[in-house]
Amino acid sequence: STATIEELIMRLRDEVAVVIVTHNLQQALRVADHVGFMYLGELVEYGPADEVFTSPREHRTREYVSGAFG
Repeated sequence: STATIEELIMRLRDEVAVVIVTHNLQQALRVADHVGFMYLGELVEYGPADEVFTSPREHRTREYVSGAFG
């Protein structure tokens, strides 16, 4: 079912804005152009998915994407 949803997102992304909320980092990396990392209701970091996942600017984001918490 996850693959079906992701295929639909990929088809729709050229026609409409698609916003998803997920705790699955692998899924976010597969489908996102941009990501926002929120913690306790606060937007900690937002940017291009590849940058946020590979070179996060914020300490809390680095900890989360590395698996240190979450």
